[in-house]
Amino acid sequence: MVLSMSPASFASVYIKDPQAVDLVGIAVDDADNSRGYHSVVIVKADSPYKKLEDLKGKSFGFADPDSTSGFLMPDHDFKKQFGGNADNKYNGYFSNVTFSGGHEQDILGVVNGQFDGAVTWTSMIGDYNSGYTSGAFTRLIRMDQPDLMKKIRIIWQSPLIPNGPILVRSALPAEFKTKLVAAIKKLDKEDHACFVKALGGKQHIEDTTLAEYQPVIDLKRALAKGER
Repeated sequence: MVLSMSPASFASVYIKDPQAVDLVGIAVDDADNSRGYHSVVIVKADSPYKKLEDLKGKSFGFADPDSTSGFLMPDHDFKKQFGGNADNKYNGYFSNVTFSGGHEQDILGVVNGQFDGAVTWTSMIGDYNSGYTSGAFTRLIRMDQPDLMKKIRIIWQSPLIPNGPILVRSALPAEFKTKLVAAIKKLDKEDHACFVKALGGKQHIEDTTLAEYQPVIDLKRALAKGER
């Protein structure tokens, strides 16, 4: 009756039947109130590149071909902006396109001069010099790159890739559905520890709209058409 799923799974359900489920809310992280994360393009801090257009004719690194933030989301944007695809370097916009195998590899590839630009993921919330609250920057900083954020610059970010939605079946009787949604929100407020166990993560519910998930829906539609 009530469920939480990944944004990609919700997008697939919505594309198949827009009336199948109703959005109750979005799962928001307790620690930093983040509603999701972003794909970002980074360059070396001492490079002349200030925006994506400055990378024309330069080398570029993606993470993994199945990663939403490490490939699918930026790839979707680049196709619209430059045409082509990764195989033809977006109609030759980049001199070289490489899959490094991971987000940390992308970051180190930029720092070490392997790529002029590359993608990774981050919450974009919190202190920049700390690598924000979550993402690949924070992992590298904790490992052995304490000054990482002084070595790189972010020149592009994707729309929000949202956390999973909280959903209820649309076909439920209206009165029952109203009571059910009220009970879920009450549990979140009055017995949050129990709610966290039920949800499977330290998150709480906040209101959302379909617009927050539209970038993921558009991406899934493009993938379904074979635009990859």
